[in-house]
Amino acid sequence: MPSPAALLARLRAVRGAFGADAEREKLRLLAALEVLRLTAWKPLCALHEDLLFLRAFPGSVSVRRRAARMLRGIGPRVRQLPRGERARADDSGIAGATTRHAYPFAVAHWLARAAPGEAEIDWRNVDDPASLDGVVSAVAAGAEGEAFAGGDFGTREWIARARRSGAQSDLQWLTESAAATPARLAQVVEAWDAAEVAVAWRLGESRWSVTHNALPGGAPAYRSSLRRPAADVAADILRPLPSIERLPRTRARQVAAAARAALAARCREVNAMTHPNLDEIWWCDLDEGAALAVIGIARERRLTLETNTGYLLFCNGVPVGYGGVTPLFRQANTGINIFDPFRGGEAAFLWTQMLRAFHTLYGSGRFIVNPYQFGAGNAEAIASGAFWFYYRLGFRPALAAPRRLAAREAQRMAADRKYRSDAKTLKALATGDLHFDLPGFDPGDHFDEVLLPHAGALAARMQASVPVWSRERAAKRLAERVAADLGIDDLARWSAAERRGLAFVAPVAAGVPGLRDWDEADRHAVAAMLRAKGAPQERGFALKSLRAPKFFHALRDTLRGLAAADSPPH
Repeated sequence: MPSPAALLARLRAVRGAFGADAEREKLRLLAALEVLRLTAWKPLCALHEDLLFLRAFPGSVSVRRRAARMLRGIGPRVRQLPRGERARADDSGIAGATTRHAYPFAVAHWLARAAPGEAEIDWRNVDDPASLDGVVSAVAAGAEGEAFAGGDFGTREWIARARRSGAQSDLQWLTESAAATPARLAQVVEAWDAAEVAVAWRLGESRWSVTHNALPGGAPAYRSSLRRPAADVAADILRPLPSIERLPRTRARQVAAAARAALAARCREVNAMTHPNLDEIWWCDLDEGAALAVIGIARERRLTLETNTGYLLFCNGVPVGYGGVTPLFRQANTGINIFDPFRGGEAAFLWTQMLRAFHTLYGSGRFIVNPYQFGAGNAEAIASGAFWFYYRLGFRPALAAPRRLAAREAQRMAADRKYRSDAKTLKALATGDLHFDLPGFDPGDHFDEVLLPHAGALAARMQASVPVWSRERAAKRLAERVAADLGIDDLARWSAAERRGLAFVAPVAAGVPGLRDWDEADRHAVAAMLRAKGAPQERGFALKSLRAPKFFHALRDTLRGLAAADSPPH
């Protein structure tokens, strides 16, 4: 019998191969590994990764069934590891392990509901229980609030006394009590997030563990190969993706839960996954069992100028990767994170199809990747050489120095197939953004993201110009001023949500000079864009932004002026 290491190495080598011989070899290896007791975390982790890969990219019914059966045995295997090895599984999200993380309130509340009894405040790692006092004070009412404020009881002692019978954990009691008091919910959320409450999620056999998390429904798709990007990536992205639908709420809720769990189990977060808009989840069919879910952010969490979204990639219902995308005018900031078990699979193909979907949905013509994604302050990205993943697909450094360095490195790689950029070089390459421009994109439409904080400063300046103390009334006055400048004469017929969208963006729009003097077509385009900001789906705002170039050019020039004025003298 070959050693476990040899069996696992062979399985890793053959898992992405297909055909009758490959499928027989996979079955042989799985049968041998199923009866072996693995007493160390590293080989068990490798087996778990390969089983997930085979479930996501199966080549035959028999291999898929065997992988699914062995995944059901992963939790017991983890629990049988020696204590020291078992501790190494923590934060992996694997069944039988524990994930510890300071979740934002929205995720902590979801966990308390979706996985009752599994998650609890990690009191051993709460350095100062009094940090939760703001949360408890917001929940406690009347006499109990007075008693708690009096300091006669410690925070944990008070929770034990006040916890309602039937609550399965302190976490459930606190989050459910807060959610049941809408008037104080905002106060609780602010206090919770400020306290960075440690939560321990003991996954056991949780359906939300990385091991078991998969969307229900749908016949499995079996593979004969792993797909690669098209030879002409830009031309492929320009082709509209035909199979895109907005999900009904029931299915949207399932997708949002799978996305939250996929990230939460691994101690990761994307704002749109934390605060999803169930009325704006787009399902993009990528064929052969692969799909992309684009998740819009809750309306109360929207950004002023950008359209904040997240995405999750699935293969046969298994989450395989994720990212965030923020369209802004004719560009979009993005990046991709493929989960460890699925690296070496279809990452490049799925990434290009994600870009294709975002071009179809939002019309983005330039895609931007920030340096963190490929190495700035990111040791994992340096170790994996993430820069070259993007470079090979056509992304190029925005700055001249890294662009020249990348070209020299690419020449060295072409001359010597064994050559690899060292860590120092990769860090030098990660000193500026990467850009990918589709044919027809005008670089003059670029909106430098470093200007966005100055948009907030502009909004503050415009609100300060209104002679009222109330910021809400000031925003309303500015909305009325902007509406008048744009020639909007039917504001009364706008829905309440549309008027809120106008008021939300108005403090920035009011700072754009000369709106009143623009021609009717330009003013109409801006009015339509502002009206769309408050709609149930934010996609309309992004699409209407494309038709308001004069607004974004003028705003960009205004913000550049503010940035120059705010810069310290040299």
